Amino acid sequence: MTRKRATQADVARLAGVSQTAVSQILSGLENGASNFRPETRQRVLQAAQELGYVPSMMARALRTNRTMTIGVVLSFLTDELSLRITRGIHEIATERGYGLLIGDTEQNPDLEKRVLEQFQQHQVDGLIFVDSWSDPAIYLNDEAYPPMIFVQLRQPMVEHNCVGIDNIRGGYDATRHLLDLGYRKVAHISGPEHWASAAERLKGYKKALEDYGFPYDPSLVEFGDWEICSGTEATHQLLNRHPEIDAIFVANDLMAAGCIQAAVSRGLRVPHDLAIVGYDDRYLAEALTPPLTSFAYPLNQMGQKAAHLLINRLLRRKARSVPSVTVAGNLVIRASCGAVSS
Repeated sequence: MTRKRATQADVARLAGVSQTAVSQILSGLENGASNFRPETRQRVLQAAQELGYVPSMMARALRTNRTMTIGVVLSFLTDELSLRITRGIHEIATERGYGLLIGDTEQNPDLEKRVLEQFQQHQVDGLIFVDSWSDPAIYLNDEAYPPMIFVQLRQPMVEHNCVGIDNIRGGYDATRHLLDLGYRKVAHISGPEHWASAAERLKGYKKALEDYGFPYDPSLVEFGDWEICSGTEATHQLLNRHPEIDAIFVANDLMAAGCIQAAVSRGLRVPHDLAIVGYDDRYLAEALTPPLTSFAYPLNQMGQKAAHLLINRLLRRKARSVPSVTVAGNLVIRASCGAVSS
């Protein structure tokens, strides 16, 4: 026999209080739950647990004008970095009583609009854009959209409502690490020139050379498309021009994998003949031979931070913007740079 779903009226009868008291205590209303004695709140919570009471999200939405859902807008559902951020969002959302709706835009502006329309139809309370290709100003200045936070990996940061990374610092630290190890002919494989994140990592590379007294040489820089094959081709181009190169800072791990392939195909030993440092610390970094030193960001924590910022804004209701937050990363040292033995 199917068990009947427990209601607030059932909880009220078992706890010996009014249904209004149950509603206010279980919903945790700011001016409701605090009006009751601790022993009363405890009786209600215990009764709800004994009965297996599960609140109706539809009823709560009608009562509070909240659906307790957050829309997460992804550029690519299969992207490892975005999924690691989304895991952090999910952890905090679940902990704080929110559900998630996830939409994949595939970097298509028209599809992004349709995803947002669907989220609005579901009346999500807020939005988190993960690695969005869109200009945040398009949405942040439009009050037709619910409150939102952008988690930025590739696009430039804006002053409000963003959780982002310092790519300049990342490029600087990766290059500085190679220089500190004694390498003196350090090349760079950048991402596409029109990408903000690639330009920022290149800027960090230039700044490290300048601080260590080495002139910037454009012939020591090649541009790839973030994929493995472009890393292989860029490495060959660099070594054809400058066989004396002893280290390469690569702007992402996929191109770094191609860089290792190219070095091996030329009979070079990594790191003995050529040291390599990547960026992003993807899962493959540890599986490469030799394991790849890579600059990492706390992606899970970035997702957690974004979820906290958004939910705190939703609870305040009045504030539509919060100051942006930039997180710091760190080098994960493995054998490819020569700092540790393979």
